[in-house]
Amino acid sequence: MSDPLSCAATGDAPQPITDRLARADAYWLLARAFLPPPRGWLLSQWSEPLLSDLADLAPTLGLDLTRLHTAVATVQAQRAALESAGGPMADWLVAYSAIFLTPPVDAPLNTGLLLEGSLAGTVAQQAAQCYREGGFAPAENFRDLPDHVAMQLEFVAHLLERAEQGDEAAEALAEDFVRHFVAAWAPLLEQACQRATAREPGALVWAALAQVIQQLLPAPTV
Repeated sequence: MSDPLSCAATGDAPQPITDRLARADAYWLLARAFLPPPRGWLLSQWSEPLLSDLADLAPTLGLDLTRLHTAVATVQAQRAALESAGGPMADWLVAYSAIFLTPPVDAPLNTGLLLEGSLAGTVAQQAAQCYREGGFAPAENFRDLPDHVAMQLEFVAHLLERAEQGDEAAEALAEDFVRHFVAAWAPLLEQACQRATAREPGALVWAALAQVIQQLLPAPTV
Protein backbone atom coordinates (compact mmCIF):
# COMPACT_ATOMS: atom_id res chain seq x y z
CA MET A 1 0.00 0.00 0.00
CA SER A 2 1.10 3.58 -0.49
CA ASP A 3 2.44 5.40 2.54
CA PRO A 4 -0.21 7.53 4.29
CA LEU A 5 -0.19 11.17 3.28
CA SER A 6 2.02 13.11 5.67
CA CYS A 7 0.77 16.04 7.74
CA ALA A 8 1.70 19.53 6.67
CA ALA A 9 3.01 20.35 10.14
CA THR A 10 3.32 18.73 13.54
CA GLY A 11 -0.06 18.53 15.19
CA ASP A 12 -2.04 18.86 11.95
CA ALA A 13 -4.79 16.35 11.36
CA PRO A 14 -3.95 13.74 8.71
CA GLN A 15 -5.21 14.64 5.27
CA PRO A 16 -7.91 12.32 3.92
CA ILE A 17 -6.75 9.89 1.29
CA THR A 18 -7.85 10.91 -2.19
CA ASP A 19 -10.06 8.73 -4.35
CA ARG A 20 -7.20 8.17 -6.78
CA LEU A 21 -4.77 7.04 -4.08
CA ALA A 22 -7.43 4.86 -2.51
CA ARG A 23 -7.95 3.15 -5.85
CA ALA A 24 -4.20 2.74 -6.26
CA ASP A 25 -3.98 1.09 -2.84
CA ALA A 26 -6.95 -1.17 -3.61
CA TYR A 27 -5.39 -2.33 -6.88
CA TRP A 28 -2.10 -2.93 -5.06
CA LEU A 29 -3.80 -5.02 -2.36
CA LEU A 30 -5.69 -7.06 -4.94
CA ALA A 31 -2.51 -7.64 -6.94
CA ARG A 32 -0.87 -9.11 -3.85
CA ALA A 33 -3.94 -11.24 -3.14
CA PHE A 34 -3.50 -13.03 -6.47
CA LEU A 35 0.14 -13.89 -5.79
CA PRO A 36 1.09 -17.09 -3.92
CA PRO A 37 0.66 -16.66 -0.16
CA PRO A 38 3.67 -17.23 2.08
CA ARG A 39 4.42 -20.88 2.69
CA GLY A 40 2.96 -22.16 5.94
CA TRP A 41 0.37 -19.42 6.38
CA LEU A 42 -3.17 -20.32 7.38
CA LEU A 43 -6.17 -18.66 5.78
CA SER A 44 -6.61 -16.40 8.81
CA GLN A 45 -3.03 -15.11 8.62
CA TRP A 46 -3.50 -14.28 4.95
CA SER A 47 -7.04 -12.90 5.06
CA GLU A 48 -7.11 -10.77 8.22
CA PRO A 49 -4.70 -8.02 7.08
CA LEU A 50 -6.22 -8.04 3.60
CA LEU A 51 -9.76 -7.62 4.91
CA SER A 52 -8.64 -4.91 7.32
CA ASP A 53 -6.85 -2.90 4.63
CA LEU A 54 -9.74 -3.20 2.18
CA ALA A 55 -12.17 -2.16 4.91
CA ASP A 56 -10.13 1.02 5.43
CA LEU A 57 -10.56 1.87 1.75
CA ALA A 58 -14.19 0.79 1.40
CA PRO A 59 -15.84 4.06 2.53
CA THR A 60 -13.79 6.15 0.10
CA LEU A 61 -14.36 3.81 -2.83
CA GLY A 62 -17.88 2.66 -2.02
CA LEU A 63 -16.83 -0.98 -1.90
CA ASP A 64 -19.25 -3.62 -0.68
CA LEU A 65 -17.14 -6.31 0.99
CA THR A 66 -20.05 -8.40 2.25
CA ARG A 67 -19.50 -11.21 -0.23
CA LEU A 68 -15.78 -11.32 0.53
CA HIS A 69 -16.32 -11.49 4.29
CA THR A 70 -18.93 -14.22 3.82
CA ALA A 71 -16.61 -16.22 1.57
CA VAL A 72 -13.73 -16.02 4.04
CA ALA A 73 -15.98 -17.03 6.94
CA THR A 74 -17.44 -19.92 4.95
CA VAL A 75 -14.07 -21.28 3.88
CA GLN A 76 -12.62 -20.72 7.36
CA ALA A 77 -15.39 -22.85 8.83
CA GLN A 78 -14.78 -25.56 6.25
CA ARG A 79 -11.05 -25.59 7.03
CA ALA A 80 -11.36 -25.42 10.82
CA ALA A 81 -10.70 -29.10 11.44
CA LEU A 82 -7.89 -29.17 8.90
CA GLU A 83 -6.16 -26.19 10.46
CA SER A 84 -6.65 -27.36 14.03
CA ALA A 85 -4.87 -30.60 13.07
CA GLY A 86 -1.91 -28.54 11.88
CA GLY A 87 -1.14 -30.76 8.90
CA PRO A 88 0.48 -29.57 5.67
CA MET A 89 -2.87 -29.42 3.88
CA ALA A 90 -3.83 -26.53 6.18
CA ASP A 91 -1.28 -24.37 4.36
CA TRP A 92 -3.23 -21.73 2.38
CA LEU A 93 -0.58 -21.99 -0.32
CA VAL A 94 -1.80 -25.55 -0.96
CA ALA A 95 -5.27 -24.22 -1.76
CA TYR A 96 -3.83 -21.48 -3.99
CA SER A 97 -1.73 -24.03 -5.88
CA ALA A 98 -4.69 -26.35 -6.39
CA ILE A 99 -6.70 -23.54 -7.97
CA PHE A 100 -4.14 -21.60 -9.98
CA LEU A 101 -1.05 -23.76 -10.51
CA THR A 102 -1.75 -27.50 -10.49
CA PRO A 103 -2.88 -28.95 -13.85
CA PRO A 104 -5.57 -28.99 -14.96
CA VAL A 105 -5.68 -25.33 -13.93
CA ASP A 106 -9.24 -24.39 -13.08
CA ALA A 107 -8.70 -20.64 -12.94
CA PRO A 108 -5.74 -19.38 -14.97
CA LEU A 109 -4.10 -16.17 -13.80
CA ASN A 110 -2.59 -15.55 -17.23
CA THR A 111 -5.48 -13.66 -18.71
CA GLY A 112 -4.67 -14.57 -22.29
CA LEU A 113 -6.00 -18.02 -21.42
CA LEU A 114 -9.25 -16.44 -20.25
CA LEU A 115 -9.61 -14.03 -23.18
CA GLU A 116 -8.17 -15.87 -26.18
CA GLY A 117 -7.40 -19.38 -24.95
CA SER A 118 -3.67 -19.04 -25.47
CA LEU A 119 -0.52 -18.49 -23.45
CA ALA A 120 2.01 -15.80 -24.45
CA GLY A 121 -0.29 -14.65 -27.23
CA THR A 122 -1.71 -11.28 -28.26
CA VAL A 123 -2.96 -10.34 -24.79
CA ALA A 124 0.47 -10.83 -23.23
CA GLN A 125 2.17 -8.90 -26.03
CA GLN A 126 -0.26 -5.99 -25.78
CA ALA A 127 0.09 -5.85 -22.00
CA ALA A 128 3.88 -5.78 -22.31
CA GLN A 129 3.62 -2.90 -24.78
CA CYS A 130 1.46 -0.96 -22.33
CA TYR A 131 4.03 -1.51 -19.59
CA ARG A 132 6.74 -0.09 -21.83
CA GLU A 133 4.61 2.94 -22.65
CA GLY A 134 3.90 3.43 -18.96
CA GLY A 135 7.52 3.09 -17.87
CA PHE A 136 6.67 0.08 -15.72
CA ALA A 137 8.82 -2.98 -15.08
CA PRO A 138 7.87 -5.91 -12.83
CA ALA A 139 10.04 -6.85 -9.88
CA GLU A 140 13.09 -8.89 -10.82
CA ASN A 141 11.82 -11.89 -8.88
CA PHE A 142 8.52 -11.95 -10.79
CA ARG A 143 8.87 -14.84 -13.21
CA ASP A 144 5.48 -14.92 -14.94
CA LEU A 145 4.16 -13.57 -18.22
CA PRO A 146 3.04 -9.94 -18.71
CA ASP A 147 -0.66 -10.84 -18.74
CA HIS A 148 -0.64 -12.21 -15.17
CA VAL A 149 -3.49 -10.78 -13.10
CA ALA A 150 -1.18 -9.52 -10.36
CA MET A 151 1.12 -7.70 -12.76
CA GLN A 152 -1.78 -5.96 -14.49
CA LEU A 153 -3.31 -4.80 -11.22
CA GLU A 154 0.02 -3.54 -9.94
CA PHE A 155 0.52 -1.64 -13.21
CA VAL A 156 -2.78 0.16 -12.71
CA ALA A 157 -1.77 1.04 -9.13
CA HIS A 158 1.55 2.37 -10.41
CA LEU A 159 -0.19 4.57 -12.99
CA LEU A 160 -2.71 5.93 -10.50
CA GLU A 161 0.06 6.90 -8.10
CA ARG A 162 1.79 8.77 -10.91
CA ALA A 163 -1.50 10.41 -11.87
CA GLU A 164 -1.88 11.66 -8.31
CA GLN A 165 1.41 13.49 -8.81
CA GLY A 166 -0.02 15.28 -11.83
CA ASP A 167 0.88 12.92 -14.68
CA GLU A 168 -2.14 13.24 -16.96
CA ALA A 169 -0.72 10.75 -19.46
CA ALA A 170 -0.51 8.13 -16.70
CA GLU A 171 -4.15 8.68 -15.78
CA ALA A 172 -5.26 8.33 -19.40
CA LEU A 173 -3.21 5.15 -19.82
CA ALA A 174 -4.67 3.72 -16.60
CA GLU A 175 -8.22 4.35 -17.82
CA ASP A 176 -7.53 2.80 -21.22
CA PHE A 177 -5.75 -0.19 -19.73
CA VAL A 178 -8.52 -0.90 -17.24
CA ARG A 179 -11.22 -0.71 -19.90
CA HIS A 180 -9.32 -2.77 -22.46
CA PHE A 181 -7.82 -5.43 -20.19
CA VAL A 182 -9.11 -5.58 -16.60
CA ALA A 183 -12.76 -5.02 -17.46
CA ALA A 184 -12.53 -7.80 -20.04
CA TRP A 185 -11.04 -10.53 -17.86
CA ALA A 186 -12.32 -9.75 -14.34
CA PRO A 187 -15.81 -11.28 -14.86
CA LEU A 188 -14.24 -14.33 -16.53
CA LEU A 189 -11.84 -14.77 -13.63
CA GLU A 190 -14.72 -14.60 -11.16
CA GLN A 191 -16.58 -17.28 -13.11
CA ALA A 192 -13.49 -19.49 -13.34
CA CYS A 193 -12.84 -19.22 -9.60
CA GLN A 194 -16.48 -20.01 -8.90
CA ARG A 195 -16.21 -23.17 -11.02
CA ALA A 196 -12.98 -24.09 -9.26
CA THR A 197 -14.80 -24.40 -5.94
CA ALA A 198 -15.91 -27.86 -7.06
CA ARG A 199 -12.31 -29.04 -6.63
CA GLU A 200 -11.02 -26.57 -4.02
CA PRO A 201 -13.60 -24.73 -1.86
CA GLY A 202 -11.05 -22.02 -1.09
CA ALA A 203 -11.61 -20.67 -4.60
CA LEU A 204 -14.74 -19.04 -3.18
CA VAL A 205 -12.48 -16.39 -1.62
CA TRP A 206 -10.75 -15.52 -4.89
CA ALA A 207 -14.09 -15.44 -6.73
CA ALA A 208 -15.19 -12.79 -4.22
CA LEU A 209 -11.92 -10.89 -4.74
CA ALA A 210 -12.51 -10.91 -8.50
CA GLN A 211 -15.89 -9.34 -7.79
CA VAL A 212 -14.18 -6.62 -5.73
CA ILE A 213 -11.97 -5.88 -8.75
CA GLN A 214 -15.12 -5.32 -10.79
CA GLN A 215 -16.38 -2.81 -8.23
CA LEU A 216 -13.32 -0.68 -8.97
CA LEU A 217 -14.01 -0.56 -12.70
CA PRO A 218 -15.38 2.63 -14.25
CA ALA A 219 -18.95 2.63 -15.45
CA PRO A 220 -19.27 1.41 -19.04
CA THR A 221 -19.26 4.17 -21.61
CA VAL A 222 -22.46 4.60 -23.62
